[in-house]
Amino acid sequence: MRSARLTISAAAALLLGAPFVLPPYPLGLLLETFLFALFAMSLDLLVGWAGLVSLGHAAAFGLGGYTLALLTLHGEVSLLPALAGALLLAAAWAALTGALCVRGRGVGFLMLTLAFAQLLHTVVYKWTSLTGGSNGLAGIPRPPLALGPVGTLPVQGDVPFYFVALGAAAAGGLLLHRVGRSPVGHILQGIRANEARMRALGFPVVRYKVAAQTLAGALAALAGALHAAYTGYVSPESLDWITSGEVLIMVLLGGAGTLLGPVVGAAIFLFLREVVSTLTQHWMLYLGALFMACVLLFPQGVVGVLRGRRA
Repeated sequence: MRSARLTISAAAALLLGAPFVLPPYPLGLLLETFLFALFAMSLDLLVGWAGLVSLGHAAAFGLGGYTLALLTLHGEVSLLPALAGALLLAAAWAALTGALCVRGRGVGFLMLTLAFAQLLHTVVYKWTSLTGGSNGLAGIPRPPLALGPVGTLPVQGDVPFYFVALGAAAAGGLLLHRVGRSPVGHILQGIRANEARMRALGFPVVRYKVAAQTLAGALAALAGALHAAYTGYVSPESLDWITSGEVLIMVLLGGAGTLLGPVVGAAIFLFLREVVSTLTQHWMLYLGALFMACVLLFPQGVVGVLRGRRA
């Protein structure tokens, strides 16, 4: 326990001091890693805890990005209300579609999530007057962070926005950690292990699945909204099934059901993508083969392998 606390303290100190020593490019890569780590952790709630493998999780990510973009471009709202709007809309979408998707199992659930995500992708792609169509929305501002009576905190620079992204990822991770250790988390694990037995014990399985889908969608929307604010751009690609596949790879690569695994998987994925893409234009082919080999050789993920060796 003491060594774990020392490790966490050292990691926190390094992350807090990183923006003051890192050049802009690695700082931006680290910032993006925080956002995709939050995105991956939200999916891990479904995959690792509830046993719900989704190929439509990018719908909430992209919906969060478009909501923030429209609110800041046309509504001129500050950061917190824009994030709140993104979370509420994505949570409503996740709850509505989740109530239908969770009635399917295995491949059925996966295909239903994919279908709803592609439906939303098509709406965004075709609604050119609102979403910009295939061109997306550019020039998204980074609204200031309202602090109530204290005033507002500008986050236009990468350094202050770095701490916003770090705080969001840390808060999301802490929330999911608490949920995982709560009775709700144990019930979700029971559903993953033996759904029929949980039904026989009287647990409302569908309600718990929808609740997990809703929370996961809200956290994914938070990551998507912050990513849109950081890059200043959002496009239909953020809702595409390829984005859902990438974040699923992050979860499996790091280790599903470990919470820390998706963070590690997101860091490895983004780092390898940046490195391999600079070496060859066929980087997707090599990167895909590498990920397939990792999943086949280490099905429990990087964190799962390390924990197994420690045990």
